[in-house]
Amino acid sequence: MVKGELLTHGVRVVSVTEPEYDPRSIAGLAIEKMTEFKNASYSLDVAFHTRKGMTENVGRRDPEIGYCYKNGGAPLWGFKAYKVHRGTDRSGASIIKALWDKNDTVVAGRPVWEWARHVLLELRLKQHASLDEIRDFLNAHSVPAPRKRYWGTSSWHALLQPAALLQYAGYGVWNVHGKRGRHRSPSEWVVTENAHPAIITLEEADAINEVNESQSRLGTDRSQGRMSTVRSQGSRYMLTGGLLVCKRCGANMVGYCNRGHLYYVCGAKAYRRGLGCGPTLQIRKEEMEWAVTEEVGRLFNSWADTKRLMDMVKEEIRSRYRQDSAERLVIKQRLVTVAEELNNVRRAVKAGLDDLDWANEELCRLKQEQMDLQIRVQALVTVPPVPQMNGAQIEEYRHRFSEIVAQGTNEEKRTLARCFLKEIEVDPATGEVVMYLFGRPPALPKPQKSIGAPPSNRAPIGLVAGAGFEPATFGL
Repeated sequence: MVKGELLTHGVRVVSVTEPEYDPRSIAGLAIEKMTEFKNASYSLDVAFHTRKGMTENVGRRDPEIGYCYKNGGAPLWGFKAYKVHRGTDRSGASIIKALWDKNDTVVAGRPVWEWARHVLLELRLKQHASLDEIRDFLNAHSVPAPRKRYWGTSSWHALLQPAALLQYAGYGVWNVHGKRGRHRSPSEWVVTENAHPAIITLEEADAINEVNESQSRLGTDRSQGRMSTVRSQGSRYMLTGGLLVCKRCGANMVGYCNRGHLYYVCGAKAYRRGLGCGPTLQIRKEEMEWAVTEEVGRLFNSWADTKRLMDMVKEEIRSRYRQDSAERLVIKQRLVTVAEELNNVRRAVKAGLDDLDWANEELCRLKQEQMDLQIRVQALVTVPPVPQMNGAQIEEYRHRFSEIVAQGTNEEKRTLARCFLKEIEVDPATGEVVMYLFGRPPALPKPQKSIGAPPSNRAPIGLVAGAGFEPATFGL
């Protein structure tokens, strides 16, 4: 899928281990699919054995200490990781294993693990302190966060999850997260009892989890109406998600509502009461987004002449039709394979196969797959003519660019902005906003360079927001 998208934009992926081929030819398509199958099967095999080894590792106890090994990664706040040497492998290299222990580093007058116990039991369990109150307590007592100097609310949201509480109770928990941070069902977790020293008991962990659920229900009831409105309208901010950053501390700028007006502010204000950054600068949402749209529109109009832009649009349309053609070819090849498998099963039955139940199930499965493939290929039989774009249409789109952008959703605007912008920096001290714009559209090929000419696509160029205007014009 990714290779196909790159190819439609003029970027071809070349393998250093496979023979060179044309993916648009029948032979090239066959080689590509066979290579993908080989690589995918190898990846699945490696993943299977890796997971098998990691599952075995987290359940194995150290013969000297008695606690279980860890698969790596940073320990929870309150614990520390240390390594032990346990013999040598076949090649003579030392076998190194990781274990956890309480973090006895003294911070602000007491060990870190005691701070963790105090927050979990005294603040959360007994006082029902909110995440913000826990954050402010630790920051006020100069207790540093694991990765930064100051605590944020999101850190404690993670540390109070059920899997983390189990680990605070001395249980080893693995396989909690899947790809892209997705939380797996507790039935998929690998849990080991007495895997490391406990900071709290299991009963205390259960009680804290009940407090979390009651606090969550209370927060949900309070914000039910507001959240339903947010979900129906989507995010009101176009530049969140890493496009807009604070130059002073490097944090992402986030949406912020103050007295009915919408602003962008440094994430340190929203999550750490401004700690770690400095005096807060509030940027009006409407003026910031207007400036970005204006700059993007100017860059869009400067990129390509009408003919080049029209060729790019036509190529994009043609590539989508080529994908349909390739899909039809793959389906037809699979139909041939399914027919051969059906014949093989029938021949095996005639030859005296004794497992008739398996044969019936296999025949039913293959017939169902054959029927599904025939339906899919029938839907792709009728190929409409490739629509054509003329210069007048493209020219109209260029002139109406800002209007077209304004009609999209914020998610669509955000996606479009990433085609033009690498990053926007805001300096809270001076109010200056700097946009780093790409020198040419990513979809267009590089122009040929002439001898002695400067590079045509320098790494992102910096422009002050609203070129030709003072920053104050945008309310900064």
